Amino acid sequence: MRNLKNYLLILCLGIFATACMSDDNDSPTIDDTTMCDIVSFVGNPQSNNNRSVFQFQKEGDSRLTTLRANNIALDTTSTKVNTRVMLYYTPESGMHNVDDNVTVKSIAQVFNDSVRTGDVSKLPDWDYNPIYVNAIWRSGTYLNINCGLTYSYEPSAFMLMVDATTVDNPYPDLYLSYHKGDDRESFFKNFYASIDISRIWNKSTCKGFTLHVNDSNFGNNEITFKKTTLTPMQ
Repeated sequence: MRNLKNYLLILCLGIFATACMSDDNDSPTIDDTTMCDIVSFVGNPQSNNNRSVFQFQKEGDSRLTTLRANNIALDTTSTKVNTRVMLYYTPESGMHNVDDNVTVKSIAQVFNDSVRTGDVSKLPDWDYNPIYVNAIWRSGTYLNINCGLTYSYEPSAFMLMVDATTVDNPYPDLYLSYHKGDDRESFFKNFYASIDISRIWNKSTCKGFTLHVNDSNFGNNEITFKKTTLTPMQ
């Protein structure tokens, strides 16, 4: 376990899961009109009366949807442009996945990162800590993850890494790895992540990728995403 811990701490210094665990006490009141998406914060443009604008792709290569908030303006010193967040909102039209004015009910943090490059042969225990996968989906050049993690009071590290020897392959091998720390005391928490995979996905040689994960829920340890499909091929 020491090799994995050292490697993750080198690659993920300052990027810990501790700040990204969802807090059930902060969840907004959900009703039939509330919608929820992982979105990118675009900014507070004058064209929207200096209120916040968000964009997202529902799944795969679906259209880019723009949501114009009518009730908030995020502080850009604490929430940088292009930050991925979980947005709870009510659209004026009542329809999902269309450009619309929206009333924002709540915004929750998700784990933001970019795919890392490493040598998987130096990580024989990359899958030591299992990940309870609820859903993994690609939206544009982001890989979104909804999962459960066994979480300790020590700093935790969560990482998506591409094996350097496969970067130029038609289907690079990506590894989703989690290290919970050595603290014996632990508890289970929901976790959301949105990871930028553009530098792999946009390569001319890339036709997709194979995701490796120690999934303790569905047992799908390998999932192949193809550029010709919207959803993963099992």
